[in-house]
Amino acid sequence: MLLAAFGTLDVAVPAPCADETAILQQAHAWGRFGKGSWRRVRIVTESFDEDGNLTNSSTTDNKTSLEEVTQERVTLKVEVTVEIGGQRLLSPQQIIKQGYAGENVGQTVSIKPLQPELVTIAGREIRCETQEIEILGGTNKEVSQICYSPQLTPQILKRKSTLSDAASGKTTQEAMTEVYVLDKRLRVLGEEKTGFSVRQVQKNDRGSTTTVSDHVYEIPGEVVSHSSKKLDSQGRLVRRSTLELVAYGVEEDATQREPARGRTRRHKRGR
Repeated sequence: MLLAAFGTLDVAVPAPCADETAILQQAHAWGRFGKGSWRRVRIVTESFDEDGNLTNSSTTDNKTSLEEVTQERVTLKVEVTVEIGGQRLLSPQQIIKQGYAGENVGQTVSIKPLQPELVTIAGREIRCETQEIEILGGTNKEVSQICYSPQLTPQILKRKSTLSDAASGKTTQEAMTEVYVLDKRLRVLGEEKTGFSVRQVQKNDRGSTTTVSDHVYEIPGEVVSHSSKKLDSQGRLVRRSTLELVAYGVEEDATQREPARGRTRRHKRGR
C-alpha cells in the first residue's frame, strides 16, 4: 500500500518498510533530493486597503537548502531577505524539520485507506487510490483526503484538508488543492521543462486565498512560479503576490547512487 507521500509513521501506525519509505520520499517536494540541494525564489507582495488602494509592497528573496534527508523527514534551512522601501532586512535563519505527511516534530500521523475515486484533469479520467491522513499535535488537528496515482508524475492529484481546533472541534480553515494541467511545457531559467499546474483555495472566517502555481518535478521544492490573491470576507482584495524561481542546485539523492562512484551530480541554473 502506498502510505502516502505523507508520513513519518512513528506513532499512530506501523512504520513503513524500506520500499514504502522510498515511495514516500519520491513524492515529497524535497525528500527525493540529496543533502545540499537548494532553490532561490523571489516573491513580490502587494497589500491593499478597503478601497482597493495599494498601501505597501515588498520583495522577498528566499533561499531554501536541504540540510538533511532521512527515512522519516527532511531538515530545511530557510534564509530570507526582505526589501521594503529600498531597505533590505535580513530575517533570522530558520531550521524546519518536516515529515513526509507535512507534520512537524512532535506531531503524530495516522493513515487509513478510503474507496478509490476518479479524478478528472482536462477531460482525462484517472482512477486514483484515496487515503485519509490525520495529523495531531498541539492545539490543532488536520484531516486530509488524498487522491493519488502511483503511475503518474505527480503522484498526488488532489488534496482536501480541514484544520480544526483540537479541543473544541471547530473548523478554522479548509483547503482544496488540485492538479489541473499535466505534462505542461514550461520555460524555466532558459530551459524547456515538462511540469504541471496546481490550483489551491484556502478558506477561513476572514476570507479566502487562491493560488495557482507551476511545478517541475526535477527541481527542489517543485514550485517554479505562482500567483496568489487573498480576499477578505467581503470579497475585497487584501493581498496579492507572485513568485518566480531565480536559481537552484541539485545534489543527487545518496540512496540512489552506486556506492563505488562516491560522487554527487551537481546541476545549477540561475540568473
